[in-house]
Amino acid sequence: MAIEGLNVGWLLDRLAVMSAFLGSDQLAVENMLATDSDVRPWVEKYQRSRETVSQTDYEVDLITTLTKLSSLGQQINYEAYTYPVQKIQLSKLKL
Repeated sequence: MAIEGLNVGWLLDRLAVMSAFLGSDQLAVENMLATDSDVRPWVEKYQRSRETVSQTDYEVDLITTLTKLSSLGQQINYEAYTYPVQKIQLSKLKL
């Protein structure tokens, strides 16, 4: 990738979809990203998607990227949140 300072190991499409969070002016950020020939197709794809009513490509990829970012480095022990179901002793119920 030719843009200095942006080689952070992200996939190019993820970088383009995050353009709204890379500066105060999304269009200016996208114009800067589009100067790189590897990123340009992704910028154009997301710009076209945002111009449609559904914005499906842009929104799905943005949510996927934010979800991945929110779980970076997490080690979740799912066993910690499980417990055996307590058996109900019908003889001890007061009716």
